[in-house]
Parts: sequence; structure tokens; C-alpha cells
Amino acid sequence: MHGRRGGVAPGRGDNQSTGSVGGRYRLHRGIPNDGDGKLTIQRPMAFAVACLLAIAPAGRSRAQGLDYHAYEQLFGEPVTASATGKPERVSETPVQMDVITAEDIRRSGVRDLPTLLRRLGAVDVLRGSSTMADVGIGGFIRSLSSRVMVTINDRPVYSDLMGAVLWPTLAVELPEIRQIEVIKGAQSALYGFNAVDGVINIVTFAPDTDPVNVVQARIGNHARRDGTAIASIGLGEGRGIRLTAATDHAGDSGLVVRTPLDAAFRKDPNRRSFAFDGRWSFTDGGAARIGASHTDVTDRTVAYNAYFEARVVTDVVEASYARDSAVGHWSADLSYTSMDLPWVASEPTGQQTNRDRLLDIRLSDLFKLGADDSFRLGSEIRHDALTSSNLQGGTLTGDLLAGSVMWQHRFSPDWSMVNAARFDHDALGRSGPGGRVDLFGNQAFDRAVMGTSVNSALVGRITGEDTLRLAFGRGLKLPSLTNFGLPVRFLPRYSNSLLSENPNLPAASVDDLRLAWDHALDGGATVARLALFHDATSKTVGPVAAVVAGRPVLMTASTAGVVTNGMELGLLHRARRGWTWQANYTLDRLHEHRDQGLRDSLPEHKINLEAGYAWEDWQAGLAAAYRSPTRGLVLQAGPRPIVTVGNIKAHSELSPHVAWQAGDNVRVDLTAENLWPYQDTLLQKMDTRYYLSITISY
Repeated sequence: MHGRRGGVAPGRGDNQSTGSVGGRYRLHRGIPNDGDGKLTIQRPMAFAVACLLAIAPAGRSRAQGLDYHAYEQLFGEPVTASATGKPERVSETPVQMDVITAEDIRRSGVRDLPTLLRRLGAVDVLRGSSTMADVGIGGFIRSLSSRVMVTINDRPVYSDLMGAVLWPTLAVELPEIRQIEVIKGAQSALYGFNAVDGVINIVTFAPDTDPVNVVQARIGNHARRDGTAIASIGLGEGRGIRLTAATDHAGDSGLVVRTPLDAAFRKDPNRRSFAFDGRWSFTDGGAARIGASHTDVTDRTVAYNAYFEARVVTDVVEASYARDSAVGHWSADLSYTSMDLPWVASEPTGQQTNRDRLLDIRLSDLFKLGADDSFRLGSEIRHDALTSSNLQGGTLTGDLLAGSVMWQHRFSPDWSMVNAARFDHDALGRSGPGGRVDLFGNQAFDRAVMGTSVNSALVGRITGEDTLRLAFGRGLKLPSLTNFGLPVRFLPRYSNSLLSENPNLPAASVDDLRLAWDHALDGGATVARLALFHDATSKTVGPVAAVVAGRPVLMTASTAGVVTNGMELGLLHRARRGWTWQANYTLDRLHEHRDQGLRDSLPEHKINLEAGYAWEDWQAGLAAAYRSPTRGLVLQAGPRPIVTVGNIKAHSELSPHVAWQAGDNVRVDLTAENLWPYQDTLLQKMDTRYYLSITISY
């Protein structure tokens, strides 16, 4: 897997998803060709369209209105619309961005998104099970307190119930992904609250212009059994739908500490998913999209130094509409998410039931004033309602209202600047009887948390081979509803104490400063990167001893902050035939001001190496990684439970992959992951895994 850099534009056409192996250029997903299978780009037409983009009033904004494959063919590199709302080359976007293309995904041989993301520089992945993971950017991760915003076609998938992104619950399969945009640094003003360390935007193929028709089966050790079916149906010019169904199963493995009580809760990881995606283009220039999805996941994660087993049922309905008008390009997005946890169980806290309902409405208008200035006005309304067996029928609510503005100014063809600001106002509320031991009355939740986010970035092409980015961001991190108002009772074996909610938690700010330099070599076929970053978090959320209403308890509280300083070095070479390779090194110096002796809780040194070669109908690749020693936490039972710090050894990883294109429509992949088993937490070991996959395209 090779993430396309947001640097100098690579050589023409070296990154297209042709669906072929080696030097064979077959028709794939509607990419135009000359009839002999070879892709062509007409330079005069490319120049004309580039000029149109430069003078267009606003362009089609966001994923739903952008014809990705047409622009990719014209520019010879991935395009994006997620940072500013208008289409632009990745090499010219103002944010530090890596793009993983569909061809990168195919050539990687991986089966899940966290494994794919782990191979990028400055990205951390901690495993709570063989399938569940926490993903961080910039050297800091806090379980069940996501600092990275994950979106699917620009729709946020953050769960206020868990305060995290539960990756197996995402109703998206690898074959239907066009590209993954990984944006580094605080981006709250551009993307929304909690995007304090970065954004991961997953862009799927549009069913009206890029049909995907695939059946895939995978088997492996540890009882691995996966199946995926994707069907696209055209409904006329500019109209289409896609249906996706998937099932995943694996035997539970890698659990380091097994106890009789925990065994009563333990289940094998299972996942069932169904998704519908429909898109329509209208003669007046408007574009509409509707979607629905259902996932049913049973899995394990690690949080607060203990295992949590859970079944998570997620249902999503979404709709959006966008069009050009006299006042610019405006868009409206609406989504409703239902997340049910019929049971969530942990050895320290026993079993409970949770339910979350989220309604999210977003409006934006992108327009230009003059030739060099673009503006985007945006607003967001969120209503979140959380119920739990721990609240005994009560309901905890959060009503968020936000407004944002973005201004992009182009000084010259080579230099531009983006400034953005956003204000969030989150009003809490609680009704009903409250918890079993209610330390706060409902009136304590009649308050609001608010804050302002800002982003400012300067991007310029110094020479034909060098691009420089300087960016500052102040992100806003809001506590989750669970942090605000979901009390948890520990079982007698774990002291029978109460972890109290805290409605008085404040918002935290994250100041991020980044300097990135990209240099093109070999005419753009190879890109080198040097990036420096500084991250300062004002506050974090964690349990502290407190006395409430004369009762000693553990309370969720705002504790001291975190500072991270780091450097990212990278080399990336991409080609449509022969060798592709990448290498990146990340230095993270993490200092937690209140760390319980847990200094350097993520590896200080991280190295990723990857190489692949394609010839005729064959393709082979090898991914390797190194992580330096670090530390972790583990919770020990007792009348007064003790959280101890343990050492995690340095480790190396090795994952080979080979693929055979058996004709135009059949592909066979054989992958081995983690030939050397490793641990990145004290509670979970990642065992060696072997996969055999067969993919049939039709």
C-alpha cells in the first residue's frame, strides 16, 4: 500500500486504478480507453478543463458532486474536495494529506482499514482485538476518546455513546472504496468538532458513474470466514444504486490475560453488514444521494485498562442534495444514526445495555468573490439522545449548534492561503430518574459547553519540484455524553466503588503547528517528505479520586494535558508496472503531564517499509514495520484495584502478499500478516494470520 502524498504532482497516469496487474491496462470501472485497453489523456482537453476549474464560480463541492475519475484522468493524480469544498489536486491542497487509492488497497492484500492505515507515517494503531482498533494521528491515543474524525463520503461516523470510532461497525467494504484521504493535524474549523488530531475521509465509488460489481470470499486460520457481494444497478443517465452485503467471522485469539469471569462474556468476533447507496443527477445541475446501512457486530475492545466485550447494532439513514445557484454551490446533508448495545460486558463492571440516537443536519454554501477568493459558509445541528440501563430509564441529551466560515485566497498560481473558523455550542440535558446512585440531579446537566476552532494554512510551490506547507490549527475536543453523564458501578471483586459521571467537564483545546516540505524526484515518480509537528492538548479526560455529596468516588474529570513533538520522513515511489515502494520514519516525543508513570505510552520510533512488483498477471509485495519499546496499563483486581504500568517490547512486523489475475474477472490473493506475532498493548497479542481470497468481478 502506498499513500499518495499531498506533494508535487507525480508523473502522468502512474496512479490510476486500472484493475490490472503489471503492464496490462484493462477497462475497469468505466475508465475511458482507446479500445485496445490503453488509457489515454488528451493534453489539450486536460488544459482546457484545468482552466475551467480555475475560473469556475465554485465548482462542484464535496464527494457527492465530484467526478473523481474524470479529474484523475485529466490531472494524472488523485483529486479531493474535502478540505475546502471545491475540487483540487492533492498536490495543491492546503492541508497535509496522504491519499490511499483503490489500486493501493488492491495491491496491499489487507482485509481491514486499520491495517491499511497503520502503514502510513505518523499514524498509530492500537489493537483491542484482532479486528477492533484505536487509530491516532500525531503520537497520542486515548481509548474511547477519539481525536480523529472519521467520515464516509464526508458523513461523520463518530459515536457519542462510546466516544470513539468503532471500525467494524462502518458499513463500507474495501472493493467499493475509491480513495482514503488522511489529513494530519487539528482540523476542527474545516471539518467539525473532535477533528483535533486529523481526519480520515473514506470516499466510495459513485454508483451512477463508477459501478462496482464484485463477489469476494476469504478463508484463513483462526476460523476466518469472510464474504462480500457488491452489485451496482444503472437507472439511466446519471442515476444508479449500489447494494452491498458482507459477513465476517473469526475465532477469538490473542487474549493475553484470561480469567473465569471474563470467559463468561467472551465471544468470537462476528460482523454482518448491509448497505444501500443511490445517486441521482438532475438536468438543472443538482445532485442527490440517499443511503442506508445496517451492521451487527460482536467484538472486544480495550478501554480504561480492561476488556470490554459488546454487541453493537448500528443503523444509518442519510440523504443529501447539492446544486449550483446564483448564490454559489450549496449543499444540504442529513443523517440519522441508531446505535444499540444490547449488551456490553466487562470483568470490572459486569453487564449493561446502552442505546444512542443521533440526528445530524449540515448546510453549506461555497461561492467566489472575484477570481482569487473563495468562501464557504457552513452550519451544523446535532441532536443526540443516550439511554442506558445505568440511567434506569433516564435520558441524557446533547444539542449542538455550530457555524463556520472558510476563506481561501490565491496570491498567485503557485501560492494560496486558507483561513477558517468555527464556533460550537453544545447544550446538555437530562430527564428521568438518573442513575442507581445519583450524585447529581437533573438540574446539574442544564449547562452548555462551547468553544471556537481556527485553522490557517499557507501552501506554495517553491520550485517545479518543491511544495511547502505551513499550517496552524486550534481544535475543539468535546467530552462524550458517556463522559458527561453515564455512571458505572464496579463489581465487588473490583472494590464495589462508583465511577461517577461529571456534568461539569469543560471542552479541551488542541493547538497544532505543522511544517511540511515535499520534493519530487525522477520527474515526479518519487516524492520525498519532511514534516515537523507540535501538538499541545490543554486537558484530557480521566478518572480521579473525589468526594461528591460526602461520598468518596472515582470521577470522570478533566486532567492535565499532553504535549507531542514529532518529525515524519518519507519516500514514495509509484508506477503502474514494475516496482513500487515506500519508506517512512516517524519520531514522536510524547509527554503526558499526568501520566501515572506512563511516560512514552506510544512508540517513540516507528518505521514502515513496503515494496511491490507487478509483472504479467502476477503481483507480489512485502510490508515490514518496526516499533520501539513503549509502556501500557493493566488493571488488577482486588478490594482496592491497582492500575500497574508494564513494558511493551520493541517489535518488528513482516507481512508478504502475492496475487494472480486469473483472466479478466478472477483474482486470487494470498496474504500472511504478522509473520512475527507482536503486542502493541499489554492485553492483546496480534497472532500470525493467513488469508486466501478469491475475487470475481462481473
